[in-house]
Amino acid sequence: MVSLLTLRLAALGALIPVLVAYADAPWRTLGQRYVAHRWPERMVLFSIELNIFLLWALAKLLVGRDAAVAPDSLRAAFAGAGALLAWAGAGFAVWAKLTLGRWFSASFAVKSGHELVTRGPYAIVRHPIYVSLVTIGVGLAIAWNSWVTLGFALLYAAPFWMHTAIEEQLLEAHFGDEWRAYQARVPRMVPGWRTPRERRGLGGR
Repeated sequence: MVSLLTLRLAALGALIPVLVAYADAPWRTLGQRYVAHRWPERMVLFSIELNIFLLWALAKLLVGRDAAVAPDSLRAAFAGAGALLAWAGAGFAVWAKLTLGRWFSASFAVKSGHELVTRGPYAIVRHPIYVSLVTIGVGLAIAWNSWVTLGFALLYAAPFWMHTAIEEQLLEAHFGDEWRAYQARVPRMVPGWRTPRERRGLGGR
């Protein structure tokens, strides 16, 4: 029988393919030619995300106050489910990165010659990378049986939603009707769900 620790380490292992897949982010971002770029907003949101991580570290590692997600009798089952969820998120993140290819950037930008990618995971949601990161965080929280980690993982949805708003302004300005048609048929972050404004192709802001 697989031990609880093994299942939890397996969940953490989901971070490895993501780190490998995104290791070229500086090369894909710095020194690239852009037709539109909003670096200041990216730095502001990065600082927010970093502060969320530091608050999690303070609460989890220093203060040490936490509560279990699952009762003792279900810890192994939850650890297994969390590991599967984390790996599902990792797979989705890697798929999204590979699908974007050279159009990937760690900033808010439209590159010279940019093409609108609507295939693969981008046919499911418009921002699969952010969905993937939240999914990984939730999977790790369940695997490690931590309400604190779960809360902070879900909290990341807020700055990620802000990411999408800024990115979609850039994309709509650049691609126009092509973007609005894509927006009308593909949800932003939740598969199968769009606001009435999005369905009409008028944007979700």
